[in-house]
Amino acid sequence: MDKDNLKIKGYSYPLTPGGKSSIVGDFPWHYGTEYLNILYRTDPEAIAAYLPYPLEPGPEPDLAYAAFSRWWSVWDEEKAMPSVNPERTQYMEAAIWAGCSFKNSPGQICLHIWVDNDFSMARGWFMGFPKKLGQIYMTAYHPLNPAMPEPGPGVKMKGIAAAHGERLLEGTLNIRERVSPADLPKPMGLPLLHIRHFPSIEKGAPPSVMELVSLGADDYRYGNVVWKGVGDLRFFPSEIEEHMLLAPREVLGAYHFTSGYSFPGGKVLHSWV
Repeated sequence: MDKDNLKIKGYSYPLTPGGKSSIVGDFPWHYGTEYLNILYRTDPEAIAAYLPYPLEPGPEPDLAYAAFSRWWSVWDEEKAMPSVNPERTQYMEAAIWAGCSFKNSPGQICLHIWVDNDFSMARGWFMGFPKKLGQIYMTAYHPLNPAMPEPGPGVKMKGIAAAHGERLLEGTLNIRERVSPADLPKPMGLPLLHIRHFPSIEKGAPPSVMELVSLGADDYRYGNVVWKGVGDLRFFPSEIEEHMLLAPREVLGAYHFTSGYSFPGGKVLHSWV
């Protein structure tokens, strides 16, 4: 495509003469996160059903985790956006992750995810996240509120995910101890392997895009405190979603931590079309 002769501009929709209205700007994209993760075991055949070859199950094929998270993000061309329009830089997510592997290298894949902001949903589709709109709630304690505890042993935290009028996930953490980022269990922290899919506009035609990608991360860092404890995780039936197939059989633990990184782009590993 000859971009010099294209009168409408932008990294993503909407393409306009000025190119300013794109729902997402060009990467690098920069993130800060707060996570409440619950590690659990589920039906390994349910996970395997999401993994088309050359993706394969991970070293522990029944291992998954639910992640409730709070995000702050900007893209490189709009680093001042937090002071221009904060709504364009903050959002909440809830996701179901599972271990996987590609050519015998372990990774992780996002199987279901809900987000409460349109720009994050659109950006996620570009990256291979299967994002849908939802409502996510996550415990937050303010250090100056006299009635709120300071996070530490004995303190409880909770995450809730809902969509289209249905409660879908509910996870809790009862903090027991402080650990280091190196103690976070796999598949947390493993490389991200995702399936990017965009359908063809022609009826009956193969997808325009159907590819396996790996997602990069630069300058990855963790916050000073990682809390570990006892977790609980409940899945609720839905008339629309299919997450119940991944419901927990055994909860292994729960974690609360913060992190940050920059996304420089990804790499196409395999194409099915």
